[in-house]
Amino acid sequence: MVVDSARRARRWTGGLVRTWARHPRYGLAAKAALAASLAWAVVQLVPGPAAAYPYYAPLGAVIATSTTLAGSAREAAQTVVAISLGAAVALGVDALAYPNGATIAVVVALGVLLAGWRALGDSGSWVATAALFTLIIGDRDPFGYVAGYAGLTLLGAAIGLAVTAAFPPLPLAPAQAQLAQLRDLLADQLDDLAAGLRQESPPAGHEWQERMHAIDPVLNSTRTAVQLSDQARRGNRRARRYAEEAQQQYEHARALESLAFLVADVTELVREHETAELQMDEIAMGPTLRPPTAQALAAIAAALRSIADDAIGDDVVGDPAVVATARVAVEELAGHVRRQRTATGGDLFVAGSVVTTLRRCLTAVVAPGPADTRH
Repeated sequence: MVVDSARRARRWTGGLVRTWARHPRYGLAAKAALAASLAWAVVQLVPGPAAAYPYYAPLGAVIATSTTLAGSAREAAQTVVAISLGAAVALGVDALAYPNGATIAVVVALGVLLAGWRALGDSGSWVATAALFTLIIGDRDPFGYVAGYAGLTLLGAAIGLAVTAAFPPLPLAPAQAQLAQLRDLLADQLDDLAAGLRQESPPAGHEWQERMHAIDPVLNSTRTAVQLSDQARRGNRRARRYAEEAQQQYEHARALESLAFLVADVTELVREHETAELQMDEIAMGPTLRPPTAQALAAIAAALRSIADDAIGDDVVGDPAVVATARVAVEELAGHVRRQRTATGGDLFVAGSVVTTLRRCLTAVVAPGPADTRH
């Protein structure tokens, strides 16, 4: 009974840890809440005019709490600069005229123009906001308001950075999940191509279209997740401990990106040159080469699926037996193409291109680095 309870507790704890690791938004929410509450506590000790605007400290803390330490520092700096620029615009306009419709239009126009400064990034929108707030809310004591707005935002940002540095995120698990999703999608695409080629006659154009998978959105999401994981290593005290895993993950992502382009290439070759709309002499493979091509595609898909979802390092090469089967299937296809070329005297350029692309696909599956291009 005690042993079973301990096992259930370990499973529950392990599941909680995995969920927390795969969803960095949970950790981000906890850190933002902690940083905001600390900033609110600290701002109560601030004297002078700035004390009249305590809410800007937790605002700065939230702004500075990002998914990476480097991102937190960058966003905090950009936001404080944007607020300072907006405040400067408002002070300049306020010195010339009392707030009215015309001055509001001027500060907003100038703020929107300055927001386009590339150095401010996504924080550019704060320029117009800060200018408007300073002009209207801080009209009675503009310098005190600016000190409270920019100064307390900076104070809160410093607290947010301190919290992020104390609990630095290293989102390897989300990136790993995206890599697994991309692998599964590429395997599904190869399997759908194989199923189409196993038909007695080649599918029509619209039937091939139904077998096409949207790879680009998943590829973009994977690229973003891996880039975020790579950025999180900068200034991260945990990065050294996981340096090898992070580097291997990055290399595996490069291999999958190469594989995604190769799968798209072979998909287009099959879709364009093995379709019911073509004349028999225009079909690239025909009834003789379609079965071994389908077998090779399915074998590479199986090799992809043999890679564990949490594979790191040497584990990303897939199951050796499944990979060996895929290699045999591709070389058998190459032998069929050679014999068909000899028997018919045809060029079989497209079939040869399919063989070359499948060899490169297999190389991308086997090796964690970029696909080999020697074939």
